[in-house]
Amino acid sequence: MRVNIFKYSSVGKKQIVAITGLMLVGFILVHLGGNFMLFGGPEKFNGYAEDLHRLGPILWAARAILLVAVSVHITLTFSLYLENRNARGTPYAVYADFGNTTFAKRTMILTGGLIFFFVVTHLSDFTFASKTGPRTVIPGVNGDASLGLFGLVWMSFLRPWRVVLYIGAVCMLGMHLSHGIQSFLQTLGINHSQWTPYIERVSNLIGVLVALGYSMIPLYVVIRHLTVGVGV
Repeated sequence: MRVNIFKYSSVGKKQIVAITGLMLVGFILVHLGGNFMLFGGPEKFNGYAEDLHRLGPILWAARAILLVAVSVHITLTFSLYLENRNARGTPYAVYADFGNTTFAKRTMILTGGLIFFFVVTHLSDFTFASKTGPRTVIPGVNGDASLGLFGLVWMSFLRPWRVVLYIGAVCMLGMHLSHGIQSFLQTLGINHSQWTPYIERVSNLIGVLVALGYSMIPLYVVIRHLTVGVGV
């Protein structure tokens, strides 16, 4: 049976966007926890990656579900954006009333698109790239041997432009995430004058913590490299 998600009402689309967004929030938090294994050195970080790959079909099933969730989330979000723009009668009316919106809300489409392209690049660099070979060698630490995924990540963040790109992207992610949480709760009907200010504060805090958490990884690599070498 074929399901056409574009035939759903605006409310139905918003609910699907909220559900898929919640799935992505879960992935972002789990992925952040996995990335923190880098602080434990090559053995711990590579061991975590190997444990994931041992899941085999379960891992690929999770990736497939995540891919579907991302695709549906992006597609319906853009569909809702076009509906809202057409309903307003002018492409730029969404920016007219600055009193009832926020920068994060006004740039959701833009940040979402930029995050998507960053994720594609990120997957190409770290998920689908070869984990062996000269690219993963850290001179003076592992000779001509490979440090696997750890070495790949470490060497990548020794390039300043990658550090800047990564931190910029995760800051956008944090901002996108904070508004996404607010939208999700609003879609569920949790939109009360008593609770909304607290929801905004908590969601903004989560966004900041996620951005800081991910930013800690390239900053850790750079600081360790500048102060004590690799220090693994």
